[in-house]
Amino acid sequence: MKSQTQTCQNCKQNFVIEPDDLIFYERIKVPPPTWCPECRLIRRFTARNERGLYKRKCDLCQKDKILMYSPESPYKAYCYNCWWSDNWDPLVYARKYDFSRPFFEQYNDLLRAVPRLGIIQQGNIVNSDYSNRVSDVKNCYLIFGSANNEDCYYGNSYWDSKSSIDCYNIHKTELSYELIDCYSCNNLKYSQECHSCSNSSFLFDCRNCDSCFGCVNLRNKSYYIFNEKYSKEEYQEKLKTFDLFSRKSIEEIKKQIEKLRNKYIVPSLIERQTSNSTGNWLEECENVRNSYNCAETEDARYTFGMVKAKDVMDFSYWAMSSDLIYESVNVGRQCSNVSFSNECWDGLSQAQYCMNCHSSSDLFGCVGLRKKQYCILNKQYTKEEYGELVPKIIENMNSMPYEDKKKRTYKYGEFFPNEIVPFSYNETIAQEFFPLSKDQILEKGFRWREPDEKNYTITLNPENIPDLISEVGDSITKEVLGCSHAGKCNDFCTTAFKITECELNFYRNKNIPLPDLCPNCRHYERLNKRTPLRLWQRKCQCAGKNSSNQNYQNTSEHFHGPESCPNNFETSYSPERKETVYCKQCYNAEVV
Repeated sequence: MKSQTQTCQNCKQNFVIEPDDLIFYERIKVPPPTWCPECRLIRRFTARNERGLYKRKCDLCQKDKILMYSPESPYKAYCYNCWWSDNWDPLVYARKYDFSRPFFEQYNDLLRAVPRLGIIQQGNIVNSDYSNRVSDVKNCYLIFGSANNEDCYYGNSYWDSKSSIDCYNIHKTELSYELIDCYSCNNLKYSQECHSCSNSSFLFDCRNCDSCFGCVNLRNKSYYIFNEKYSKEEYQEKLKTFDLFSRKSIEEIKKQIEKLRNKYIVPSLIERQTSNSTGNWLEECENVRNSYNCAETEDARYTFGMVKAKDVMDFSYWAMSSDLIYESVNVGRQCSNVSFSNECWDGLSQAQYCMNCHSSSDLFGCVGLRKKQYCILNKQYTKEEYGELVPKIIENMNSMPYEDKKKRTYKYGEFFPNEIVPFSYNETIAQEFFPLSKDQILEKGFRWREPDEKNYTITLNPENIPDLISEVGDSITKEVLGCSHAGKCNDFCTTAFKITECELNFYRNKNIPLPDLCPNCRHYERLNKRTPLRLWQRKCQCAGKNSSNQNYQNTSEHFHGPESCPNNFETSYSPERKETVYCKQCYNAEVV
């Protein structure tokens, strides 16, 4: 089977469909895509609102709730308890397929009729109302896309973690603050891409380090400051010379770390126990291509946010022991053979074009079904009727495709058109990873939601927020703090924020100064420190005795001797960036 070159009907750029991709499409009996991988990723991301929460009434119990659908949304939204109750029946909304209308028009009608699950929470949720897309969390506040956490606040992708604040993508981590992409850490602060580090601060790409400060690329070390070794006593005395409790001093230290990082090399791929894979932030993965934020995943392409996935493609978020998933988002917990679907879990199988369907099989174009089989547009059929009707609908989708406002056609095999996804572009993670202006969003055919007007009365301006936590009294929880960005950034600044009692106790216990940015601005600052979800072809910058840009002097012999490394690779570090990027072999020769 040969590779194919297609022109993306969205961005008009050429893209290549590899033989392995074609084998997968043939296996699950779907046509090749007409959108390029990045456009497909963005399209899926527009179906995932994580952090946009609104106070509105549940359309069933009429009580005020915190839901992810705004009050003016055209969709009915039920609170968690109402949606999962027996007080309504999704089969009531069933309709017969109309062969005189495009499938997506009919599906959009169904989508607007069936009540939506207003907030995504699974398992045991305790005192965590202000969290979305979470499972089994206790005493958590404003965390999103997370599972199995306790006493965590402000962040995304917390997994099996406790007592941590302002983090992005942490796993099995405790008592930590301001971490990005860190695993199995304890009492770690202001650090990125670290594994099994403890009692340390300001680390970058360190592993198995304890009691280290301001270090880069260390392995199995203790009592290091700015990559220099000290005795335990010297280390403790040296630390006293840094003002670690002042917000202003911490910002200066961060600048020092940034300069130090530029003197060291970075690996082409952040991974651990991973083989034959490309992308970034991969943990225990095998044969994973062009994928990001994946763990325990095998045979995957064009994926993001996977945990325990196998044989999947164009799949974003979740999995948890799922396989054969294609062009879907927010699907997980032992699902199999699911395509073109959103927000489905708990053993869904043999399903296509479904939303909010669970513990079911053999569904096509359904919304909100539970424990059902052989349904189309929420209408019940026999096994034989279902088997006869689905191929006819697929044929009808191809002969009468849906056309959106940008004249893009949607036949069988396309994810949901932008016009019928539940959220506006700037409500979703698409805006976080692929930010666009309002004009750009509208020009590309997405929807835009005007941010709500803020009527906060700021009682403590940012310049008056105490620099030291020791200067903060209990009354701070009653103040409305002004954000230093004051709405002048592109990070959906809320302009003001409050400090909760639990948060204040954490800062005091850790001797951490209060933040002077609102949660949204802090979230975007973390995202901006990561590389983008794109890959570039590059050559290893190891030139034998040093790096080709002369920024780094090698400390060991490499497999290629004094000559330049011949290896090429794909990396999320673009050629314009200032980091010195080494291939895995050269990087390991220097660091491991």
